Amino acid sequence: MLDKLISYFSQRFPSFHYGYVIVAACFLIMTIAYGAQNTFGVFFKPMSGEFGWSRAATSGAFSLHMVVSGLLSIVSGRLSDRFGAWKIVAVGAVCSGIGYFLMFGINSLWQLYLYYGVLVAAGLSAMYVPMVAMIARWFTRKRGLMSGIGIAGIGFGIGIMPPIASALIQAFGWRVPLLFLGSGVIVFIVLLSLLLRNGAKPEPARTDNGKEQPEPSRLNSGIQFRQAIHTRQFWLILSAWILYGFFFQSAVVHIVPHASDLGLTAINAAGILSIIGILGTIGRIVQGFVGDKIGNRRTIYICFSLIGLAFIGLTWVNSIHMLYIFAVVFGLLFGIGVLLIPTVTEYFGFKQLGVISGAIVCSNSLGGAIGPPVAGSIFDLTGRYQIGFLICGLLALAAAVLIFWLRPVKTTGSGNSLKNR
Repeated sequence: MLDKLISYFSQRFPSFHYGYVIVAACFLIMTIAYGAQNTFGVFFKPMSGEFGWSRAATSGAFSLHMVVSGLLSIVSGRLSDRFGAWKIVAVGAVCSGIGYFLMFGINSLWQLYLYYGVLVAAGLSAMYVPMVAMIARWFTRKRGLMSGIGIAGIGFGIGIMPPIASALIQAFGWRVPLLFLGSGVIVFIVLLSLLLRNGAKPEPARTDNGKEQPEPSRLNSGIQFRQAIHTRQFWLILSAWILYGFFFQSAVVHIVPHASDLGLTAINAAGILSIIGILGTIGRIVQGFVGDKIGNRRTIYICFSLIGLAFIGLTWVNSIHMLYIFAVVFGLLFGIGVLLIPTVTEYFGFKQLGVISGAIVCSNSLGGAIGPPVAGSIFDLTGRYQIGFLICGLLALAAAVLIFWLRPVKTTGSGNSLKNR
C-alpha cells in the first residue's frame, strides 16, 4: 500500500521526494527513543535514594546500557545493510518498551542492570545506525543537513522528555512514568517505522530532487569493513568517538544530579537537561549545514575544542550561572555526532556503510559506558564533580586533536579500495 502511494505521488508530483518523509520519520523516532533513554538522569536520584544505591553503582546500569547498545549497533548496522531498516527499528522498539515495562517492578540493582542495561539497550541499538545510513542513501548534496535534521530528534527528545518525566515523578512517583515510556516507545515507534522505506537492496542513487543519478553503482562503491580497519582514518575517528562518548554521557547522566546539588529543585534541574536538548536540536541542524559548507572534519574539531573549553569553565566556576552557560554551549555543540555517517561515507564509501558506522558508534558507546561511573566514583570519593568535569574537558580537547590529524584518502585501482594519502 505504501509503495503504491509513493508511486502515485511521484507520478502526480514529479518534484516529490520521499527522502523528506524518511527524514521526518527519523526525527520523530529519534525524539521518542533517545528522549526516553536520556530520562535516566531524572530517575537517578529518586531511584538510587529509595534503595540506597551509590551514584557509581547506579551509573553502572547506564554503562552496561551503553556497552550493549554499542556492541549491538554493529549487528543492527549489518542487518540493515542486508534487510533494510523498518523491521530492525520495529523489533528494537518492542524490545525497549518491554524493558521499560519491567523496570516498573524493580526492587534490586541487578534488575535495573538487566532491564535498562540490556533490554532497553538492545532495542535502542536498532535505531541510530539503520536510520542515519538510510538518510545518507537518499541524499547527496544535502546529506549533512538532512542527517542533521533527522538526528536533531535526539536533542528535541532530550529537551522535552526529562521535564515531562520529572513532572510525572513528582505526581506519581518514579515507577508509573516508566509505563508511559514503554507504551510510547512501542506504539509510536512501531507505527513510524512503517514509513522507513529501504528494502533488502538500497534505494536508487538520487539527487536531492528525487531524480536518479547517472551512476547507480554509487551505493555499492567504497570498501569493506575488513579493509577499513587497516586505515589510519578509521582508528582516528574511532578513538575520537570513544572520547566523545565519555564526556557526552558523563554530562547527560550527571548534569541533573549536579544541578540539584547546587540547589536547584528537581524540575529546574531537569530543565538544565532540557536546555541542552532543545539547543541540541538547533545545533545538529546547523552543524549539518556547516559541515556541508566548510567540511565535516573542520566542523567536528572546532566543536570538540569549544566543548572542551566549556567543561574546563564548568570546573573553574562552580555556580548556577556557569551551569546555565555550560548548558547553552554544550547544547549547541554536543550533537556533532550528526556528521559521523557523512564523514564515514567521505572516507570509506557506501559499500558497508552500516557495519563501519556501527563499529564507530559501538566505540562511542564504550566510551559512554566508562564515563558516567568514573564521574560517579569521583563524586563518591570527593563529594564534587569538578575533577570529573576537568577530565571530560581534557578528553574533548584530545578528541579535537585526533580529528585535526585526519587526512584525506584517495581511491586506487578499481575504485573500491582506499588508502592513506
